[in-house]
Amino acid sequence: MGGSVRLSGVAASEGIAVGPAYVYAPRGPEPEAGSIPGEAVEEEVSRFRRAVETVRERLLKTAAGLREAGSGEEAAIFEAHAELAADPELTAEVEQRVREEGESAASAVLAVGEEYAEAFVAMDDEYMAARADDVRDVSAQIAAELVGGSSSGLEGLERPSVILARNLLPSDTARLPRERVLGFVTAEGSRTSHVAIMARSFGIPAVVGVGDRLEEAFGASVVAVDGTGGYAVADPDPDTLEDLERRRKKAASEAALLEEYRHVEARTRDGIRIEVSANLGSPEEAEEALAWGAEGVGLFRTEFLFMEREELPSEEEQYIAYRRVAEIFGERPVIVRTLDVGGDKDLPGIDRPAEENPFLGWRGIRMSLDLPDLFRTQLRAVLRAAAHGNLKVMFPMVTGVEEVRAAKAHLEECRRELEEEGTSCGPLEVGVMVETPAAAILAAELAREVSFFSIGTNDLIQYTLAADRGNELLRHLYRADHPAVLELVRLTCEAAKKEGIWVGACGEAAGDPDMIPHLIRLGVTELSMSPPSIPRAKRVISRL
Repeated sequence: MGGSVRLSGVAASEGIAVGPAYVYAPRGPEPEAGSIPGEAVEEEVSRFRRAVETVRERLLKTAAGLREAGSGEEAAIFEAHAELAADPELTAEVEQRVREEGESAASAVLAVGEEYAEAFVAMDDEYMAARADDVRDVSAQIAAELVGGSSSGLEGLERPSVILARNLLPSDTARLPRERVLGFVTAEGSRTSHVAIMARSFGIPAVVGVGDRLEEAFGASVVAVDGTGGYAVADPDPDTLEDLERRRKKAASEAALLEEYRHVEARTRDGIRIEVSANLGSPEEAEEALAWGAEGVGLFRTEFLFMEREELPSEEEQYIAYRRVAEIFGERPVIVRTLDVGGDKDLPGIDRPAEENPFLGWRGIRMSLDLPDLFRTQLRAVLRAAAHGNLKVMFPMVTGVEEVRAAKAHLEECRRELEEEGTSCGPLEVGVMVETPAAAILAAELAREVSFFSIGTNDLIQYTLAADRGNELLRHLYRADHPAVLELVRLTCEAAKKEGIWVGACGEAAGDPDMIPHLIRLGVTELSMSPPSIPRAKRVISRL
């Protein structure tokens, strides 16, 4: 192996790339030490406000350019950053530090931004934790504007290279000369971090989250990236290069083959229609999902609306978000899952006791029914948005028919209220997630109450096998093809068939080529997955 260094991480964007290493280590803005004299405090606050406005306008200009170029998803990131730059709570805290502590505005905005970022990092939800990058990026840009600096350096990339970086912020990736970027390897990040989303959008192989070992690759002349396998090799030996080249050709051949399947209707050889849909965590992911060939949204998580704020989202705010996805998907179905926040996360304005085992705790439909004001606000927003597309609603963590009846009663009351107010509502099919063994065992009763089931395989496996899905020591037990799990899927599908309703699946197993044949054989007719898995899933289906 000679001096080769292998780095294992998260497979963030498929593909293989080999090229010279380019280490990106930007220096952040460095505010001068010392306090602001009392007579200069108000001028410092004014300088801060001007910097905020300059950064906000710059971000909106970048967003407009991206949107004009057809990169709607990337544009949405910068539009969100423009809102964050002018966030009233963030700016108020910065100004308070300047006025009360005499801190420079640049130093204060970096400090407040870091406090916000750390709060996001502390969240267990992967998507929300990744939002720490947004706050750090925006606060660094404001600070740089105040001190007259710049944190960029990637514009100067002169030859096609593999980028090695601790992290890449949205403002970094926006300035990348894409034609000279062969691949990314980052120490930090997850599949939902911006560098991962950008890499998938640009079709650039990427491995993220390799950790501190990334520094061992900083002296490498050549780096190979396997974005499918989730690893990178610094200074690969000839055998490794030969193997990667062979796999690159195979992957290129497969990618070309899969391209044919992106926008086809998936059917088995004997003509069974299987709908292949996308799992979404925010409206910003909708256009990317369509580009991958999504025939609908099988799982639209709504937690993003509740987790980045001090107050609960209003009905209007939720309505706008749901409507946006409904309009992007048009006639294609979009299944909105009502709020499912575990007891390990805070909700603004909701007093939640600490729980010993939050995954078995106050979450999903059980929490929504206990908080009718919160639940009904969300239901009203979904009903209103349903007038603009093909929305459906789905209740999570169901364990019995009484929960479903109670949830449906709230839904009908909300519809009645809206109609009395003269507010437009759309038709709305109701479904439940089958993710507890109880729901699967009681599927025959539940099927009489709803229009569809969606099997949440991740939790169904976890609860059926009593195996924490995040526990590496239990990985061998956490199996979608375990006979007990398959038996619960069979029970669910048989009950659904008897009542004439359809069954989907929206966990990781739904996009697993080895599990797709099992699920279809048992009666699942809709598979929802991460968007890049869609073409491969359609190909698997077409060969069954």
